[in-house]
Amino acid sequence: MKKKLENILFRLLSRHSFMSDHEKYLYLISLAACTYAVSMNFFLMLFHLTVNMTPLFLISLAGFLCNMLDFLLIEKGRYLPVGLLISGTVIIHTLATAICIGTKNLVIVYLLTTLVMQFIIPYASTRVRALVIGILWASMIALVFIDYHLTPLRDIGNAYGALAMFNIHLAFFGIGIQLTIGNTIWDAILRFNHAELEKSRSEANTDPLTGLYNRRYADTFFEKLTTGKLEQVWCVAMVDIDDFKVINDAYGHLVGDEILMFISDFIKTNLRRTDLVFRWGGEEFLIVLKDAEVSNAFRLLDKLRDKLASENIETHAKILNVTVTIGVCPLDTNNIEQSIEACDRLMYVGKNAGKNRVIM
Repeated sequence: MKKKLENILFRLLSRHSFMSDHEKYLYLISLAACTYAVSMNFFLMLFHLTVNMTPLFLISLAGFLCNMLDFLLIEKGRYLPVGLLISGTVIIHTLATAICIGTKNLVIVYLLTTLVMQFIIPYASTRVRALVIGILWASMIALVFIDYHLTPLRDIGNAYGALAMFNIHLAFFGIGIQLTIGNTIWDAILRFNHAELEKSRSEANTDPLTGLYNRRYADTFFEKLTTGKLEQVWCVAMVDIDDFKVINDAYGHLVGDEILMFISDFIKTNLRRTDLVFRWGGEEFLIVLKDAEVSNAFRLLDKLRDKLASENIETHAKILNVTVTIGVCPLDTNNIEQSIEACDRLMYVGKNAGKNRVIM
């Protein structure tokens, strides 16, 4: 149950951008308070309608509508009027109930639940909430005077017991939820922050068009190789799309982008899971092959090249055949830049030799 609630809170946070964790907390706990207030007013409307208590039905209806308005205010970040509306509607409903049907239905619990809200939900400054607490205190005293000096307008008979039972549950669950939901909300905020951090790290390390790792992540990866944290045999390959400029000039950049995305997915699909692919720039891709001697790397890449050459790429009502030229060499973890330059030179040797080939 707690996990499901956290997932709901997580989705709610994803809908907005917030300046701080405090604002996230205030947003979520205000939504929880409004949801609770709306449901309580709805059930009170049904009760007062059942016992034919029209004045209280209308007051509950007004409270229900005000609480629905609170949802709109929360979405706009206007938490002060939300807190005042909830508190105000509760005070009015409590005093009206005492006048109409008396206080033996334990109507005072409405005020006690709202009192807890002033400590739990930081919807306003301490001074404002202290003022509301003072009004709640005065309202409790007013209930005593109403009980001793006013005769209720209506006797609802056996319905008093049902209403008192409802009010006990309202207070019990209302106060209990307020005291415990804070931890759940903070857990959801921490999970959300962690997910956002991971997302931002992923976006920083990947190319937005192809989804491949970018050169920034390549620096991090090669640093691990240099420091000896990844002690395997590696090969490195530079892949360049043949005549890509011609494709862009002839069919436009949208087609060019689709070609880049297609080839990116093709390379990832046809390499081993242990191999890494980077968008190196323009139409160039860098491949790092793990635990592969250069002869094995050559066979793997030549198979990939041959398979791509046989593919027909459908894009914008056009069918294109695209090839790549690849240069591959062993990766010297002590001279990574020189290894990349070497495979880049081999790739250009392949270009000069007629393209659509692998050179080692």
